[in-house]
Amino acid sequence: MFSRPTAILLCLSTALHAAPGELRYNRDIRPILSDNCFACHGPDKNHREADLRLDVREATIDMKAIVPGDPAASSIIDRVHTTDEDDLMPPPESKKTLTDAQKKILSDWIKQGAPYEPHWAYAPLVKPEVPSFRLPQSAIRNPTDTFIQSRLAEKGHAPSPMSNARTLARRISLDLTGLPPAPQEVERFEKDFAQSPDDAVNALVTRLFKSPHFGERWAVWWLDVARYADTVGFHGDQNQRVFPYRDYVIRSFNVNKRFNQFTLEQLAGDLLPRPTTEQLVATGFNRLNMMTREGGAQPKEYLAKYQADRVRTVGGAWLGATLGCAECHDHKFDPFTMRDFYSLSAYFADIKQFGVYASYGYTPNEELKGWSNDHPFPPEIEVDSPYLKQRLQRTRARMIETAAQAWKDAVKTDAGRASIQSWIAQSRAHLQAHPEGWLTPAHEAATRPAKEDKKAPPVKAAVQPDGSVLLETRAPQNTVITLKPGAARIAAIRLELLPHEHHRGIEMGATASGLTLNPAFTIRQPGADKDTPLAILHADAPEKQPRYSGTEEVIGIRGGWKTSVAYARAAQHSVWLLEQPVDLAEGGALILRLNNHSAGCLRVSISPVAPFLPLEKNWAAALPPLLDKALTSLEKTVHPRISTLWLMQSGQAPAAAREKWGALYHEALACRDGKAMTQVTVALAEPMPVRDLPRGNWMDESGALRPPAPPEFLTGPLKPDAPRQTRLDLARWLTSAENPLTARTFVNRLWKQFFGNGLSSAVDDLGAQGETPSHPGLLDWLASEFRDSGWDIQRVMRLIVTSHTYLQDSRARPELREADPDNRLLAFQNPRRLDAEFVRDNALFAAGILNLDLGGPSAKPYQPPGYYDNLQFPSRDYIPHTDDRQWRRGLYMHWQRTFLHPMLANFDAPARDECTAARTVSNTPQQALTLLNDTPFVEAARAFAQSLPAASDEARLSHIFQRALARPPTDKEQRSLLAFLATQRAAFQAAPEDAQKLLDTGLRPLPEKAGPAELAAWTSLCRVVLNLHETLTRY
Repeated sequence: MFSRPTAILLCLSTALHAAPGELRYNRDIRPILSDNCFACHGPDKNHREADLRLDVREATIDMKAIVPGDPAASSIIDRVHTTDEDDLMPPPESKKTLTDAQKKILSDWIKQGAPYEPHWAYAPLVKPEVPSFRLPQSAIRNPTDTFIQSRLAEKGHAPSPMSNARTLARRISLDLTGLPPAPQEVERFEKDFAQSPDDAVNALVTRLFKSPHFGERWAVWWLDVARYADTVGFHGDQNQRVFPYRDYVIRSFNVNKRFNQFTLEQLAGDLLPRPTTEQLVATGFNRLNMMTREGGAQPKEYLAKYQADRVRTVGGAWLGATLGCAECHDHKFDPFTMRDFYSLSAYFADIKQFGVYASYGYTPNEELKGWSNDHPFPPEIEVDSPYLKQRLQRTRARMIETAAQAWKDAVKTDAGRASIQSWIAQSRAHLQAHPEGWLTPAHEAATRPAKEDKKAPPVKAAVQPDGSVLLETRAPQNTVITLKPGAARIAAIRLELLPHEHHRGIEMGATASGLTLNPAFTIRQPGADKDTPLAILHADAPEKQPRYSGTEEVIGIRGGWKTSVAYARAAQHSVWLLEQPVDLAEGGALILRLNNHSAGCLRVSISPVAPFLPLEKNWAAALPPLLDKALTSLEKTVHPRISTLWLMQSGQAPAAAREKWGALYHEALACRDGKAMTQVTVALAEPMPVRDLPRGNWMDESGALRPPAPPEFLTGPLKPDAPRQTRLDLARWLTSAENPLTARTFVNRLWKQFFGNGLSSAVDDLGAQGETPSHPGLLDWLASEFRDSGWDIQRVMRLIVTSHTYLQDSRARPELREADPDNRLLAFQNPRRLDAEFVRDNALFAAGILNLDLGGPSAKPYQPPGYYDNLQFPSRDYIPHTDDRQWRRGLYMHWQRTFLHPMLANFDAPARDECTAARTVSNTPQQALTLLNDTPFVEAARAFAQSLPAASDEARLSHIFQRALARPPTDKEQRSLLAFLATQRAAFQAAPEDAQKLLDTGLRPLPEKAGPAELAAWTSLCRVVLNLHETLTRY
């Protein structure tokens, strides 16, 4: 929505262009009445003054506010001209006034008969005829140009010539993928362009449509509209698990999913017959509203907030309408009523949700009992993540490579071969004696009450014939079990909880509430005066209650084992893999300590070999033949299972190899076997009742009940006996022929992405407070093409980006500065600053360090320690990634609604707490400081400098420009930058410590033989180029 001064200027502009000739209501009159009159004399009956409506012709004539053909008899003319402040309209207290030009327009319009028109956006969408237009100077490549150039010709102007090949290669690449072209791609396009510009452009567009990065670029646009974020927004702004929805959006754009299907799946995928997993993931759209689990929050109030958010989002995303005010009253400017608002809300009444995502005493909820601020926000489903699967595959390959190399190095020497042979023989002997892999050695146990009670009788820890330890008590215990296996290697420990008739289950006292166990393992060698703690690589249990941190399930049980309540009467076990195997000498002991526990019967076993993962089944049976084969072919390629077990569990592998492998092991665990949880929509069998909320008051239940229905002014009332509509009906109506708004809204926003402005500049409001399109025929023609093509997004994109209007030069034309200051006639292309995510992508891509992996969880770029200190419930740390995820594309950056990453915020990215159709574009000092000093950009400049070829300064500078700007530097630029380079060389040679400080920025390793002063000087030059306005701008 434009500001008041803009609206007045727009009306003045209308006045200048309206006469002579017939005045048009939508073009000339509605903007004046909407901005100055409709608030008191418009659709909202609750705020209507004097019962006068100026938005309906019949009502206006009945009240004699307008007498068609007779301005003198029309009271509206009297009221806008009077000097009596009591009668003047608009009233002085409104702070609005009509200009003389606007008053004359109203008078002339009434003289012409005061014809009204339906608002352009709400009129039926009828495909207009393409203008019959062709002039020698025209450059028409498709009908888009005909509409644009016929209007230009009316004003006596011609289009600009086509831009040069290099500019176009960069423009099209940035617009379609959000990435600049590589120098070789520019050169190839330039050659093709010289042969046939149209063929070259079409070929480039086709190739970029097929790029996986096409979906990433356009996902950013839709994620703003869908209000996608990684956190819930309200109060504690906790994390939410929903990144597979983002992957769904990327994939949908990449396969050119038809927009009607895209709409259907997001709003109602769960209601489709036999919905696919992808369609269920798509319904995460309905779950992207802000949520709370704040103590004291009222569930009913927040359910109303969630419902209202969905109505606003549907209005903003599909209808181009601002529906928020209709929550409390009829829309002041547009025909949407309060009834429409709650009828739309009723479509979402079947969504399973919780007003407050926790169970408190004042609002108990059995499904959420025991949940904390670290728990997720159900309902959710588990899905495959292609990104995580691919990452897991790569990580496992590196683990295998690490183990194989360590093995190869070991077998090069006689001592190494002998050691491996000894390990194989020992492992083989153990597995032969214990086919399941586990040994329960002789042991003793002692226990005492966790809470001292002098009156209580002593408790005996009785060792049973099966090696278990029985505790015949109901009181929580501190128990120590000491195992004495003799001389033995220990690589893994198994802890079993066994049901016993004394306890009728695994818990003392026959209870079944679940145990929380935190075992501590130590060893004591003969003669040692203290125990040595054992570090755990990984531990897990097949039966457990999940624990959460930041809404993610904690991997494994290293931090504690919460046993399964469902299996409280059955045996449960856990396996603990040691970070490094230990060799106990004869007479040494393995000691298990369990404090404050209520386990009734325990058994501890050990193994010198162990499964790769704690929960692996039948692992021991597979090993003997592999060990036998390895023994006969030590110096040949050995099975990765054996080289890995040797590295993990023999104690013979070098520490560096074990450390590297251990880090990769934890990285693999973090991939969660390629699975991810994601929030989805689940339909209730019985939708909750939805009624009008007077003034939006959630406690007022006096309003009428509303069944689901689309806006009545667009469809008419539903039949009284019609079955209750569902979200499927809403989705289908949104892309139906009887709804003219969706196609116009989508195409108008698409146009903005390619030209910086929509054909109607108010892309978030096509209503009365918006702007009449600069080219209404073109908007309706493109919208009709979109609808009639079966909602083919890429078809409309191709029409736009292959048009001369898009391909023309972007330099402003001085002769149009006054006649068309905002370039609404589109006599030239509009330069456009890159959005925040692509500012970052552009720098990292030019530097050659952008990670182009597709999809997956969000990444956390650099931020200093303590960055999240002000976030609570729960308190949390911001932990930046320290691997290749640090350089992922901007759309994968962690999106914290209440505390957006500073780089994103500085470049105008929205918080996404609401549907955002248009980002603001600012130009601030903070942006320049970010580009010069923020770690990702300094590191990118250093990586850019490191990647330069060994060549002359002039050749290196040309290389920088080709990669960053797709062109060579001018002579003036070259002289200026080489002079700057000379000053930087001198400065860093004089202060090498400053050079080193600059080069130490970021995680990427420095080249071994780089001269710090020289590299720092080129880094400084690259910082300058990456900070250029041209670098951040699509021309």
